Amino acid sequence: MSDLLTDMFGPPPRPRPVPEETWRELEESVGVRLPEDYKALVSGYGDATVFGHLGIPHPDSEHALPEFIEDLGDVFLSWQDPWRESPADPDLARMIPWAFHGWNGDICLLDPPKADEGWSVVVAYRQFRDMDVFPGTVTDFLARLRDGRELPREWPLMPPDRLESDEPPLI
Repeated sequence: MSDLLTDMFGPPPRPRPVPEETWRELEESVGVRLPEDYKALVSGYGDATVFGHLGIPHPDSEHALPEFIEDLGDVFLSWQDPWRESPADPDLARMIPWAFHGWNGDICLLDPPKADEGWSVVVAYRQFRDMDVFPGTVTDFLARLRDGRELPREWPLMPPDRLESDEPPLI
């Protein structure tokens, strides 16, 4: 477990480690190996809401992670046309939904590394039909939220408190 995640959210309240076989199946379906910090977040804090509005699904939740990725990926791609001039990579289909902002309907996606670059977090704004790219890992993105640095547009500054849920906010 990342020290930064523990510093932000405290010890995992009910850690549910995701079996390696589940990760392998999920990674096979998305076509890329997922970052370790994201896996730690899901295993320790998945199926909860953090920062007041950011729903993090878990493979064993009612709205399981594989279905979340598929459903929110479809929603994201249905918004694709307005974003063709976006600063994000034009291959939007390779982005992987990892969280949902329940306050305004924004979708957080993982943008896999390209060439010599690392992972990025992309926030697709439902209300603006636009997106922003935040270079770095999921943990880097969460640290920005905690510190109030480079908040996504119209996101309120919230404490990193977590609210456990059997049903993370989904559309």
